[in-house]
Amino acid sequence: MSSEGFQYRALYDYKKEREEDIDLHVGDMLLVSKGALLALGCSNGAEERPSEIGWLPGFNETTQEKGDFPGTYVEFVGRKRMSPPTPKPRPARPPSAASARTDSESEGE
Repeated sequence: MSSEGFQYRALYDYKKEREEDIDLHVGDMLLVSKGALLALGCSNGAEERPSEIGWLPGFNETTQEKGDFPGTYVEFVGRKRMSPPTPKPRPARPPSAASARTDSESEGE
């Protein structure tokens, strides 16, 4: 399942000042979900004017960091389909002690 998002390019370097911020370097590509902008109260079309939004919550595709960044430091690139991250496969479970006992008991018969 994917959702709609918006892509931005960093125009300037930004050094994070708060724990929830992310660093930006010129040329970094950033993603912001449509849902995040709606939660900020942004109307349709506002995504194209990030400097008017203020702080944007997003994901830096270049550095793989997630957090807030200033809209005045980026330019709108376009719409982008966002896919949720692929979950890591779970490691195999070791056999439980109960099943190990059952196996050894049946061998003794």
